[in-house]
Amino acid sequence: MGLAVKVALKDAERVRKQLIRKRVFLRGVERKGDFLYIPVTKKVKGFDIVTFSVGKKEKITIDGLLRNILTKNELEMFPRAHDVIGDILILEVQKELERKEKKIAEAYLKCYKNVKTVVKKSAIHSGVFRTRKLKVLAGENKKATVYKENGLRFKVHLEKMYFSSRLAHERLRIAQQVRKGEEVLVMFSGCAPYCCVIAKHSPAKVVYGVEINPLAHEYGAGNVQMNKLWDKVKLYEGDVWKIVPTLKKKFDRIVMPLPKTGEEFLPLALKYVKKNGVVHYYAFLKDEEVENYKKRIKEICGKEKKKCKIMNVVKAGQHAPYVFRVCFDVKINL
Repeated sequence: MGLAVKVALKDAERVRKQLIRKRVFLRGVERKGDFLYIPVTKKVKGFDIVTFSVGKKEKITIDGLLRNILTKNELEMFPRAHDVIGDILILEVQKELERKEKKIAEAYLKCYKNVKTVVKKSAIHSGVFRTRKLKVLAGENKKATVYKENGLRFKVHLEKMYFSSRLAHERLRIAQQVRKGEEVLVMFSGCAPYCCVIAKHSPAKVVYGVEINPLAHEYGAGNVQMNKLWDKVKLYEGDVWKIVPTLKKKFDRIVMPLPKTGEEFLPLALKYVKKNGVVHYYAFLKDEEVENYKKRIKEICGKEKKKCKIMNVVKAGQHAPYVFRVCFDVKINL
């Protein structure tokens, strides 16, 4: 509780200036009905002084909101991890909590002012296009948004193409390794986030992207245009096995962001990487599997009559409990 001057709204600005001149004004003005309550340090003659509690409003938190929706046991089982891509928030909701999923989503919508839509994962990424089903739980009925990363903007459709905001740092890490004049190939380029980040943040000569999903390719072309990178990025729609040979060139660096089935495409990358070029190869692995996988990469290189050196092994995010997206930076020699 403290002292405040009670003043009609129409007189509020005039009174506020007077109190500032008298050096008794405090921040934290609050409105109640047709009156404004202006905190002051002491009583001042000529003003309507009242005792009033003027302070910060209680901050809305997701924990506070969920406590009104979920039981103690439900709170303990509910995963707090979520992704926000553009203005869409993606939740995981266990089967046991599906009957409360809309209320949970509305709580997140209330808590995060920049979020316009809350969706939940209905399935994991699958199929040739690596897509997944999403269900809108609250807010605007949409699954496409504009996402900002590393000084760039990307239009993405979160259900009809693969996209992960968790790879923002990894994309920049790759870009920072690219040397002046390199020609870079991004296999499975999606809506072109790797292509655009590398083109924007490296001295690469040209970045080529190949994507089999027609809609992702279309979005990628739009993203290249939106970020004004058309002079450094060339995108091709189709299967990498068919498209890469038609490019009739070898590359200084090849990025392979397809962890689940990347092994079957590694021979193709080895065929089209230059001598002393680099392949960034991804796999989903547990910690204890990494050393054996290094041997596996060397075996594949050996079958293709290539020597290789694994320069770095980097964890690029967690895929599942104890399972990580691991990137092997592999230098290739003939």
